Amino acid sequence: MKKPESRSIAGALLMILIVPLFAGLMACMPVPIGDPERSRIDPEISGVWFLEYEEGDLNGIYQMRPYDKRTWLLIGVPVEEGVSYTGEPLDIQSTDDAIAALEQLDVGAEGLTANATAIYKVWLAKLGGQVFMTWEMLGGFDEDGFYGPEAWLVFRVEKRGKDLIELFWVEAGHDVFDELEEPARGYQGHNFPRDVRRKWERALKKVARNVDDDDLYGGPWVLRRVPDNLLDDAASLFEEVIANE
Repeated sequence: MKKPESRSIAGALLMILIVPLFAGLMACMPVPIGDPERSRIDPEISGVWFLEYEEGDLNGIYQMRPYDKRTWLLIGVPVEEGVSYTGEPLDIQSTDDAIAALEQLDVGAEGLTANATAIYKVWLAKLGGQVFMTWEMLGGFDEDGFYGPEAWLVFRVEKRGKDLIELFWVEAGHDVFDELEEPARGYQGHNFPRDVRRKWERALKKVARNVDDDDLYGGPWVLRRVPDNLLDDAASLFEEVIANE
């Protein structure tokens, strides 16, 4: 089946935050894990977070907003210098750097800004006694008005308190998945082959408890909750990227 032509919605912008996450990693799965129509959100995960990878390196600020009782809409933005900023160059590489910048500078052209965004649909699933989170990238459409991605981010979730969550990505190259078929490229996202997904879920369930298996789990990436005193500034960054688009 020929893959439908897709038109990107701010496609280049959507990829800016994706690239650091994938760089040097195969942190993606050819199928989603869990059924978003049967999932339930965890209210403790809702909110605004700094996303860190590689020992505290900051990827951006992410808002985990409940879309309904089953799924979240996850929106991420970077923290950057505004186009008219004239102070000392900012080198925002860590969460501490971002906090200091947000505390000292206003959001806007002369201070901090966000010029890119990443958007995902997110849901949870429980397999083998472990909680998994799937991120499905949004941002495009075919002739039917629907865009189905070809890969998903899938994490094992470890909550370390109300303000800290560790995300261990699932390695699709693990031996347990070796004999499994992948869905044919070009399927319509709304007609995803559920039987294929379920085979991958059954395989993952067999080994899910092996939390020390470095061939199965990578990471972690870390979500650190944005302090209450910075929520207004974070909200301004999200408004900034909407205005820029």
